[in-house]
Amino acid sequence: MAITVTDMAQKTKFSAIFLSLVCSNIAFAGEWQFEPSILIDETYTNNVGLVTNNEKSSFVNQAGINIDSTYKARNAIFNFSSKSTYATYSHNHDLDDDFHTIASDFRLQLWPNGIILIGSADISNQSRNGSKNALADIVSADTVQVGTYRGGIEYNINNSVFIVNSALGYNQTKSEDDIGDSEGVIANINSTNGKGARDFFWDLEHSYQELKNNSQEGKLSESEAKFGLITDYKINPFIRYYNEDNSGNITNPNRTIESSSYGLGLRWLISPRLYLDTSYNKPIGNKLDLDGNAQKEYINAEITWQPSSRTRLEASFSERFYGDSYGLNFTHRNRRLTNTVSYIEDIQTLTRNNFSANIIGYYFCPSSSISSTEDCILEDGTNIFPDNPSDPDNPGYQIFPIQDFILVEDNVFSLNKTLTWNSTLALARTTITLNVNRQKRDNLETRIKDETSAASLNFKRDISSRSNLSLDLSYTETNLQIDTELERIDRYRRYQIAYQKSLNSALLVNLAISYLDRNSNSSILNYQEGRISAKITKGF
Repeated sequence: MAITVTDMAQKTKFSAIFLSLVCSNIAFAGEWQFEPSILIDETYTNNVGLVTNNEKSSFVNQAGINIDSTYKARNAIFNFSSKSTYATYSHNHDLDDDFHTIASDFRLQLWPNGIILIGSADISNQSRNGSKNALADIVSADTVQVGTYRGGIEYNINNSVFIVNSALGYNQTKSEDDIGDSEGVIANINSTNGKGARDFFWDLEHSYQELKNNSQEGKLSESEAKFGLITDYKINPFIRYYNEDNSGNITNPNRTIESSSYGLGLRWLISPRLYLDTSYNKPIGNKLDLDGNAQKEYINAEITWQPSSRTRLEASFSERFYGDSYGLNFTHRNRRLTNTVSYIEDIQTLTRNNFSANIIGYYFCPSSSISSTEDCILEDGTNIFPDNPSDPDNPGYQIFPIQDFILVEDNVFSLNKTLTWNSTLALARTTITLNVNRQKRDNLETRIKDETSAASLNFKRDISSRSNLSLDLSYTETNLQIDTELERIDRYRRYQIAYQKSLNSALLVNLAISYLDRNSNSSILNYQEGRISAKITKGF
């Protein structure tokens, strides 16, 4: 979908003018900020294809326009951030293309404690195939555009008697390669008693998704309800009901992925800011767990602790159709340190996280470690040996398959366990940021597990009031088809040092040097890449 630089500039210019004219009518009713800028990013890479052998260097030039805009009024908030870039590649101009990213959302409150109109649009350029290259980006020319759009309403009430937070929306995900597309309804409601409750308390949570992709359909529903009696003591009894139902035509009829139970419990008010809920629960009906066994009675426990407005901890232990289930949400911040830790277990479908093993060919290769398929001879189906008659007698060669993973439609339910940890330490002139993420995916159809882990550490030091120096260290690991004969582990290590200088209030210069090393237990996928980049951003 390549276009000329002039065409791209005109399209972006017209979009910016149109946006300004539309929003100018409401600017008088609120605060409006509009910040356009242009950028030029020149990057040199010594291995643009991210390959093992026959590396090609390239100068990748990106020229684009950024638009950042915000509108704030008493009952409305609108955020819009857009970047349109045209990239050219010196080694192969057939790859020249335009790229767009958008992050936008709005909230329009129709009346206090009532209905709020909401909407959002997110367009990003993601790695085309995370198993092939998890860190592929625009410079490596191996991305795919993915857009997510949402519109709907929220209904929120907060008073001394009860609190309600609810949302109903329509969500659509569309990708350039049509993998991971979905559309459907998403709804959720949360309600609890207010501080003025004297006799009864309750906690209600319900979420529902109905996602479709052509003829494929998946429905995900989860509900939990607690109703209790407030007593004059620190022990308050309650009843609990839980129901989870995942269904649709993508469900294997021979596998149960639902659970339902009820139980009796006690809420222990340890202190005004700390309480513990425990209940003994009995399954409803004769449902089986994921392994085909009868679901059994279990203990559910939840603890909530909020010692101050800056610190909150929520932790839970329960049991679902797949076995033990855990949850964690911790936030803490003070003047210099901010910490956020969360652990979530959820069911997903129609994503871009499903990979299938694929044999790319049978090769006649050395029996020693293989660094490239170019050292091998591809089997043509009739003669597996090379033309040289002496080669078949070489005991150092043998025939075996070379396999890779391809991204496929995710027409199954999967159990995803995600741990996220973010910490920021802000000192006088130095900021240290740590991000850790780990996701384990269990395909509930094949029971094959994949795992992705990532960690990054950033040191940023202000050299002066207008310049800073930063060091980024990151590690990414993908482990596909764990505990199978096709299991593969890929490890990425990236190091980057960058310098940023503000020449004036509207002109910013960024210089960076980076090195990337990929190590895989399939040696033909190993590679190294070095980059040098210079970016200039001019605001208006």
